[in-house]
Amino acid sequence: MKIHDIGIIMNGVTGRMGTNQHLIRSILAIREQGGVKVSD
Repeated sequence: MKIHDIGIIMNGVTGRMGTNQHLIRSILAIREQGGVKVSD
């Protein structure tokens, strides 16, 4: 399986509150579950 890095833009995510509520809870949870699977 080939691995691709992707960038994710999240509107309105600024400061400490945005980091805690969106980045940590959402993006890191996706990464911990193995990332986003896409077809070839």
